[in-house]
Amino acid sequence: MLQWLIKGLIRVAGTGKYAYEIGNTISHANFFHEILKMGKSGIIANAAEDPNCMGCEKRAYCKELADLTYPIFQNGAVVGVISIVAFEERQRESLLKNRGKLEEFLKYMTMLLESKLYTAEAKDRLEQQMQLLQTDAEGWSFVGKSPKMQEAIALVGKVANSDSTVFLCGESGTGKEIMAKKIHGLSHRRDKLMVSINCAAIPENLVESELFGYEEGAFTGAKKKGSIGKFELADQSTIFLDEIGDMPLQVQTKLLRVLQEKKLERIGGQKPISIDIRVICATNKNIEQMVSAGAFREDLYYRLNIIPIELPPLRARKEDTPFLVDIAYYNQKLGKQMQGVTEEVMQTLINYNWPGNVRELKNIIEYLANIVEEEKAQLTDLPNHIVLRSAKRYDAWSLEKIMEEYEKHVLSNMIKEESSAKEKETLACTLQISRATLYRKLKKYGLLSSHL
Repeated sequence: MLQWLIKGLIRVAGTGKYAYEIGNTISHANFFHEILKMGKSGIIANAAEDPNCMGCEKRAYCKELADLTYPIFQNGAVVGVISIVAFEERQRESLLKNRGKLEEFLKYMTMLLESKLYTAEAKDRLEQQMQLLQTDAEGWSFVGKSPKMQEAIALVGKVANSDSTVFLCGESGTGKEIMAKKIHGLSHRRDKLMVSINCAAIPENLVESELFGYEEGAFTGAKKKGSIGKFELADQSTIFLDEIGDMPLQVQTKLLRVLQEKKLERIGGQKPISIDIRVICATNKNIEQMVSAGAFREDLYYRLNIIPIELPPLRARKEDTPFLVDIAYYNQKLGKQMQGVTEEVMQTLINYNWPGNVRELKNIIEYLANIVEEEKAQLTDLPNHIVLRSAKRYDAWSLEKIMEEYEKHVLSNMIKEESSAKEKETLACTLQISRATLYRKLKKYGLLSSHL
């Protein structure tokens, strides 16, 4: 009969009569304690004569005749034992005769158990991050009244609880990973961790091992005990493949097979591993052009592109900009009290084209929350490139107003806190104006008193 004991010698698995004793602590423990201590396999060939059994309190009525035991390891430490027990003489004789084969069997079983323990441990570590990953990162939210954004949000609501693959398209910074988390958070898999992997951030020769794992000795440099891949970690959950367009062609072939068969094999492995996952992928590239150029498998593209969702760039939904200026989030994050931005600042933010999309906008709002000391952010608080590149920022202003506002912006950035008279004179020379003109302009724009 087979039994599996954890370090406290609590029986956690067993066959035959031991199947009814799961959860109980065994008392005849001398032999097992020795295995736990030494970390090596051992055998009781004859319980009636073995020294480990001499002082056992159950020796008089113990029915075990022989016992072959192997240690179970986790992260290099012995955490339990697994053993084959003989209760009849013929079983004892068979155990002794086939000791070598049975010991190899136990060794193989301990390797499987160790792999399972490692997988469970890794999942437990990742599950601890669940709450963080299920919330919007950095204050991002998918709100707005633009038709394109409303269409995307409505589609997410329809397909979130499905197991069909979602293909998110959009420029960098449009929030594809946050949208993936939204989809996962609305699905029936939300109680499990969504596993994310950026295909562009992994060296090409490591992509396959990162995704599918590998066995011990699979290649030079492989870990002694192998490693599970991201797909195994995502079993029963969702895997998010970001920048899918950067996946090497040879890995695309294996990914297609995994998606079709719902099974994978680790590198160097011989045994298929069944998985139950939901795939969400994303790219900022034109995959159809890549298919035409032979850089992306056509059959994989059609397998992934079941539910396409396009996230529009911020310049295509300028009316949503005010909804994305989330001052409250950064006040809480940074311990600030900024009340908002002026009308001029908001108009500038709306008119700017945001090449970095929502990510760039969020960075600017965080910057303002850090540096603004008044109740509202002023135009002079914005970085120069935002003001200068805001295409239609001065539509309702006169030329004089435009020049004054920009002059104030320049002086505000060039004047130093508590500047000395000598520093002001140096600044006047730099600007090629008289010191009197500089003082007059500083006073005009309210910049003089704070720098006396």
